[in-house]
Amino acid sequence: MANYSLSVSGAIGTGWEYAKKHGLVVAVIILIISLLTNGIQSLFGPSMDAAEIQRMSERMAQGDMEALQQFSDLYTSGGATFGVLLGALIDILLYVGLYNLALGLVGGTMDSVSFNAFKLPVGVYVKYFVVQILVNIIDSIALLCCVVPFFFVAPRLVFAPLYVINNPEAGVFEAIKASWGMTKGNLLALIGLGFAFIGIILVGFLCCCVGAYFAAVVILFAEVAAYYQLRDNWA
Repeated sequence: MANYSLSVSGAIGTGWEYAKKHGLVVAVIILIISLLTNGIQSLFGPSMDAAEIQRMSERMAQGDMEALQQFSDLYTSGGATFGVLLGALIDILLYVGLYNLALGLVGGTMDSVSFNAFKLPVGVYVKYFVVQILVNIIDSIALLCCVVPFFFVAPRLVFAPLYVINNPEAGVFEAIKASWGMTKGNLLALIGLGFAFIGIILVGFLCCCVGAYFAAVVILFAEVAAYYQLRDNWA
Protein backbone atom coordinates (compact mmCIF):
# COMPACT_ATOMS: atom_id res chain seq x y z
CA MET A 1 0.00 0.00 0.00
CA ALA A 2 1.25 3.47 -0.88
CA ASN A 3 2.23 5.97 1.78
CA TYR A 4 1.50 9.45 0.48
CA SER A 5 1.60 12.44 2.81
CA LEU A 6 -0.71 15.42 2.77
CA SER A 7 0.79 18.77 1.83
CA VAL A 8 -1.38 21.45 3.41
CA SER A 9 0.21 24.24 1.40
CA GLY A 10 -0.12 22.17 -1.77
CA ALA A 11 -3.82 21.53 -1.20
CA ILE A 12 -4.55 25.17 -0.44
CA GLY A 13 -2.42 26.29 -3.39
CA THR A 14 -4.39 24.02 -5.72
CA GLY A 15 -7.64 25.27 -4.21
CA TRP A 16 -6.58 28.86 -4.86
CA GLU A 17 -5.57 28.17 -8.47
CA TYR A 18 -8.85 26.46 -9.33
CA ALA A 19 -10.81 29.13 -7.48
CA LYS A 20 -9.16 31.77 -9.67
CA LYS A 21 -10.21 29.86 -12.79
CA HIS A 22 -13.75 28.84 -11.83
CA GLY A 23 -14.44 30.81 -8.66
CA LEU A 24 -17.11 33.17 -9.99
CA VAL A 25 -19.37 30.47 -11.45
CA VAL A 26 -18.92 28.05 -8.53
CA ALA A 27 -19.51 30.86 -6.01
CA VAL A 28 -22.81 31.65 -7.77
CA ILE A 29 -23.79 27.97 -7.51
CA ILE A 30 -22.99 27.98 -3.78
CA LEU A 31 -24.99 31.20 -3.39
CA ILE A 32 -27.99 29.64 -5.16
CA ILE A 33 -27.78 26.55 -2.93
CA SER A 34 -27.63 28.78 0.15
CA LEU A 35 -30.60 30.91 -0.97
CA LEU A 36 -32.64 27.83 -1.83
CA THR A 37 -31.91 26.15 1.49
CA ASN A 38 -32.61 29.28 3.53
CA GLY A 39 -35.74 29.98 1.50
CA ILE A 40 -37.17 26.53 2.24
CA GLN A 41 -36.33 26.84 5.93
CA SER A 42 -37.96 30.28 6.07
CA LEU A 43 -41.04 29.01 4.23
CA PHE A 44 -41.74 26.45 6.94
CA GLY A 45 -40.23 28.46 9.77
CA PRO A 46 -41.96 30.67 12.31
CA SER A 47 -43.65 33.84 11.09
CA MET A 48 -42.43 36.90 13.02
CA ASP A 49 -41.77 40.46 11.96
CA ALA A 50 -38.40 42.10 12.57
CA ALA A 51 -39.67 44.30 15.44
CA GLU A 52 -41.05 41.28 17.30
CA ILE A 53 -37.79 39.37 16.84
CA GLN A 54 -35.84 42.35 18.18
CA ARG A 55 -38.09 42.67 21.24
CA MET A 56 -37.77 38.96 21.96
CA SER A 57 -33.98 39.15 21.58
CA GLU A 58 -33.81 42.06 24.02
CA ARG A 59 -35.89 40.15 26.55
CA MET A 60 -33.68 37.07 26.24
CA ALA A 61 -30.57 39.25 26.65
CA GLN A 62 -32.05 40.48 29.93
CA GLY A 63 -32.48 36.93 31.15
CA ASP A 64 -36.22 36.65 30.48
CA MET A 65 -36.81 32.89 30.62
CA GLU A 66 -40.34 33.21 29.26
CA ALA A 67 -38.99 34.87 26.10
CA LEU A 68 -36.40 32.10 25.77
CA GLN A 69 -39.15 29.47 26.04
CA GLN A 70 -41.27 31.26 23.43
CA PHE A 71 -38.29 31.38 21.07
CA SER A 72 -37.60 27.68 21.64
CA ASP A 73 -41.25 26.76 21.00
CA LEU A 74 -41.24 28.66 17.71
CA TYR A 75 -38.19 26.86 16.37
CA THR A 76 -39.13 23.39 17.57
CA SER A 77 -42.61 23.46 16.09
CA GLY A 78 -43.49 20.82 13.51
CA GLY A 79 -43.38 23.15 10.53
CA ALA A 80 -40.08 24.73 11.52
CA THR A 81 -38.47 21.34 12.14
CA PHE A 82 -39.70 20.02 8.79
CA GLY A 83 -38.32 23.12 7.05
CA VAL A 84 -34.91 22.69 8.67
CA LEU A 85 -34.76 19.00 7.78
CA LEU A 86 -35.94 19.55 4.20
CA GLY A 87 -33.51 22.41 3.71
CA ALA A 88 -30.64 20.33 5.10
CA LEU A 89 -31.56 17.41 2.83
CA ILE A 90 -31.61 19.57 -0.29
CA ASP A 91 -28.34 21.21 0.76
CA ILE A 92 -26.65 17.81 1.10
CA LEU A 93 -27.99 16.50 -2.22
CA LEU A 94 -26.95 19.60 -4.16
CA TYR A 95 -23.47 19.45 -2.69
CA VAL A 96 -23.08 15.97 -4.19
CA GLY A 97 -23.14 17.55 -7.66
CA LEU A 98 -20.89 20.39 -6.52
CA TYR A 99 -18.29 17.99 -5.14
CA ASN A 100 -18.53 15.88 -8.29
CA LEU A 101 -17.86 19.03 -10.32
CA ALA A 102 -14.79 19.85 -8.21
CA LEU A 103 -13.56 16.25 -8.49
CA GLY A 104 -13.90 16.44 -12.27
CA LEU A 105 -12.12 19.78 -12.60
CA VAL A 106 -9.22 18.96 -10.27
CA GLY A 107 -8.99 15.39 -11.56
CA GLY A 108 -8.85 16.54 -15.17
CA THR A 109 -12.00 14.76 -16.40
CA MET A 110 -13.77 18.12 -16.87
CA ASP A 111 -12.39 21.21 -18.58
CA SER A 112 -15.03 23.69 -17.47
CA VAL A 113 -18.00 24.09 -15.15
CA SER A 114 -20.86 21.91 -16.33
CA PHE A 115 -24.18 21.05 -14.75
CA ASN A 116 -23.71 17.53 -16.08
CA ALA A 117 -21.80 17.01 -12.84
CA PHE A 118 -25.17 16.87 -11.10
CA LYS A 119 -26.37 14.01 -13.34
CA LEU A 120 -25.38 11.15 -11.08
CA PRO A 121 -27.17 7.86 -10.40
CA VAL A 122 -29.77 8.09 -7.64
CA GLY A 123 -27.83 5.46 -5.72
CA VAL A 124 -24.84 7.82 -5.38
CA TYR A 125 -27.03 10.50 -3.81
CA VAL A 126 -28.53 7.97 -1.42
CA LYS A 127 -25.17 6.51 -0.39
CA TYR A 128 -23.67 9.99 0.06
CA PHE A 129 -26.58 10.92 2.31
CA VAL A 130 -26.21 7.74 4.39
CA VAL A 131 -22.42 8.12 4.64
CA GLN A 132 -22.81 11.74 5.74
CA ILE A 133 -25.25 10.69 8.48
CA LEU A 134 -23.01 7.85 9.69
CA VAL A 135 -19.95 10.08 9.76
CA ASN A 136 -21.88 12.72 11.72
CA ILE A 137 -23.05 10.09 14.22
CA ILE A 138 -19.52 8.72 14.69
CA ASP A 139 -18.11 12.24 15.08
CA SER A 140 -20.83 13.09 17.61
CA ILE A 141 -20.09 9.98 19.67
CA ALA A 142 -16.37 10.86 19.62
CA LEU A 143 -17.21 14.40 20.74
CA LEU A 144 -19.39 13.11 23.59
CA CYS A 145 -16.54 10.89 24.75
CA CYS A 146 -14.43 14.05 25.05
CA VAL A 147 -13.07 16.70 22.70
CA VAL A 148 -9.73 14.92 22.25
CA PRO A 149 -11.15 11.72 20.63
CA PHE A 150 -13.12 13.92 18.22
CA PHE A 151 -9.87 15.34 16.82
CA PHE A 152 -8.57 11.81 16.32
CA VAL A 153 -11.70 10.52 14.58
CA ALA A 154 -13.26 13.36 12.55
CA PRO A 155 -10.21 14.08 10.33
CA ARG A 156 -9.87 10.37 9.51
CA LEU A 157 -13.44 10.17 8.16
CA VAL A 158 -13.55 13.45 6.28
CA PHE A 159 -13.06 11.87 2.84
CA ALA A 160 -15.75 9.17 3.11
CA PRO A 161 -18.44 11.25 1.32
CA LEU A 162 -15.99 12.22 -1.44
CA TYR A 163 -15.00 8.59 -1.88
CA VAL A 164 -18.61 7.59 -2.59
CA ILE A 165 -18.92 10.27 -5.27
CA ASN A 166 -15.57 9.41 -6.86
CA ASN A 167 -16.33 5.66 -6.66
CA PRO A 168 -20.06 5.24 -7.41
CA GLU A 169 -19.82 1.46 -7.09
CA ALA A 170 -18.45 1.64 -3.54
CA GLY A 171 -20.57 0.72 -0.56
CA VAL A 172 -21.29 2.89 2.46
CA PHE A 173 -18.99 1.08 4.89
CA GLU A 174 -16.31 0.70 2.22
CA ALA A 175 -16.24 4.49 1.90
CA ILE A 176 -15.77 4.94 5.64
CA LYS A 177 -13.05 2.28 5.70
CA ALA A 178 -11.35 3.87 2.68
CA SER A 179 -11.26 7.30 4.30
CA TRP A 180 -9.81 5.82 7.47
CA GLY A 181 -7.15 4.00 5.44
CA MET A 182 -6.10 6.81 3.14
CA THR A 183 -5.67 9.29 6.01
CA LYS A 184 -3.45 7.00 8.09
CA GLY A 185 -0.33 8.85 9.23
CA ASN A 186 -1.74 12.23 8.19
CA LEU A 187 -3.76 13.18 11.25
CA LEU A 188 -1.75 16.27 12.21
CA ALA A 189 -1.68 17.51 8.61
CA LEU A 190 -5.45 17.09 8.34
CA ILE A 191 -5.99 18.99 11.60
CA GLY A 192 -3.70 21.70 10.24
CA LEU A 193 -5.73 21.80 7.04
CA GLY A 194 -8.90 22.21 9.09
CA PHE A 195 -7.45 25.19 10.96
CA ALA A 196 -6.29 26.64 7.64
CA PHE A 197 -9.87 26.38 6.37
CA ILE A 198 -11.08 28.27 9.45
CA GLY A 199 -8.56 31.01 8.66
CA ILE A 200 -9.75 31.20 5.04
CA ILE A 201 -13.36 31.49 6.19
CA LEU A 202 -12.48 34.31 8.60
CA VAL A 203 -10.62 36.20 5.88
CA GLY A 204 -13.60 35.69 3.57
CA PHE A 205 -16.00 37.18 6.10
CA LEU A 206 -13.70 40.15 6.60
CA CYS A 207 -14.01 40.77 2.86
CA CYS A 208 -17.81 40.93 3.18
CA CYS A 209 -20.33 38.45 1.72
CA VAL A 210 -18.65 38.10 -1.68
CA GLY A 211 -15.39 37.16 0.01
CA ALA A 212 -17.16 34.54 2.11
CA TYR A 213 -18.52 32.76 -0.96
CA PHE A 214 -15.13 32.89 -2.70
CA ALA A 215 -13.56 31.46 0.47
CA ALA A 216 -16.05 28.58 0.25
CA VAL A 217 -14.88 27.91 -3.31
CA VAL A 218 -11.21 27.85 -2.27
CA ILE A 219 -12.03 25.39 0.53
CA LEU A 220 -14.08 23.20 -1.84
CA PHE A 221 -11.21 22.80 -4.30
CA ALA A 222 -8.59 22.51 -1.54
CA GLU A 223 -10.55 19.69 0.11
CA VAL A 224 -10.78 17.85 -3.22
CA ALA A 225 -7.06 18.45 -3.84
CA ALA A 226 -6.26 16.95 -0.42
CA TYR A 227 -8.42 13.93 -1.28
CA TYR A 228 -6.49 13.37 -4.51
CA GLN A 229 -3.19 13.61 -2.63
CA LEU A 230 -4.18 10.79 -0.27
CA ARG A 231 -6.59 8.58 -2.22
CA ASP A 232 -3.85 6.25 -3.50
CA ASN A 233 -3.05 5.31 0.10
CA TRP A 234 -6.15 3.14 -0.25
CA ALA A 235 -5.98 0.79 -3.20
